[in-house]
Amino acid sequence: MKKRKTNHQPHYFKYFSISASLFLLGLGTVMYVNLLLPPSTEQEAFALAGLILSIPSGIFAFYCYIRLLIARFQYFMDR
Repeated sequence: MKKRKTNHQPHYFKYFSISASLFLLGLGTVMYVNLLLPPSTEQEAFALAGLILSIPSGIFAFYCYIRLLIARFQYFMDR
């Protein structure tokens, strides 16, 4: 029997979209806090929360983008 290869592109695209959205939300939080809140401990706490959200999600979005690129190359090479 011929082994059927699965197409992982929708899986990677879904996780890329979610993590990229979270990355942009975290960076938007940092920019919003920096521009609109006066310098205070509250500003620093919100900026830290935005960084905590954006850094891991940005790394995961990059990882999913690379995996999506590799999956597309594999899909077209197997055709």
